[in-house]
Amino acid sequence: MSGKKLTSFWMVIALLLAISATVQAAVPETVPVADPGNKSDATGYGGVAHVYKIGKYEVTNAEYCEFLNAVAKSDTRDLYDPRMADEYGGIDRGGNAGSFTYTVKSGMSKKPVGYVTFESCLRYINWLTNGPSSTETEKGTYDLKSGTIKLPNHGELAKGETVTWVMPTENEWYKAAYYDPKKSGGAGYWQYPGKGYTAPAANINSNTPTDGGSNTAALTAYGTYDQGGNQWEYNESRFDDKVGLRGGSWYINDNEGYMDAFTRYDVYSAKWPHYGFRVAALGGK
Repeated sequence: MSGKKLTSFWMVIALLLAISATVQAAVPETVPVADPGNKSDATGYGGVAHVYKIGKYEVTNAEYCEFLNAVAKSDTRDLYDPRMADEYGGIDRGGNAGSFTYTVKSGMSKKPVGYVTFESCLRYINWLTNGPSSTETEKGTYDLKSGTIKLPNHGELAKGETVTWVMPTENEWYKAAYYDPKKSGGAGYWQYPGKGYTAPAANINSNTPTDGGSNTAALTAYGTYDQGGNQWEYNESRFDDKVGLRGGSWYINDNEGYMDAFTRYDVYSAKWPHYGFRVAALGGK
């Protein structure tokens, strides 16, 4: 092969690799939550009739940054908040509307994303479901075009042959955090994430987010991290105009009691540095 043809060959290979890189998004790592049909505990939460997967960690700045670069060159949906570039945020934005680019701040890639609304989270989940080559954020698992968010049937989606990404229901979130199928004396619930009746060491009231998975004492029976501490996490529950929130956070006014299984809140969707989320996946092989 001549030098000119060889050069052309490697240029084609490089182009193919570049194209491949643009369509292979790094999806959040998940862990399986089996044991379907478990009953709820005294709180009324935790019973789930289907098998599912849930994020091992909260969605990170790196994962959300990839989403922004894919769909928010103009950012007409306000998926980026300028405060993400401040002290507690993890993402910088450059360029002008129509050609915005996003980069993760140094040392922040594995920390959970903040300053996201419930709707921002659903748009990220739609993007995961639609595939990384799509820029569609308004339809997918959730229809945001109608003005009223219709929640999907998780039990039906769990039967599907293809994976559908979702925001965890409160029961799915709760089971992953507190249920232990191998609990001594028989399957049941713990009071705190970390398989205990006392609060584990976690990132509560520290005034700074930590890398996902840093707080190993709060590891749950299913292998999730930071369901106690780091970020408050949205779940799919809805009450009037409010959405569900659980887990506690690094925020300076938080305390260990927020990790307790009985602690839950209905809040207005808002962009706060200590509000984040994790994803779940239903169906597939």
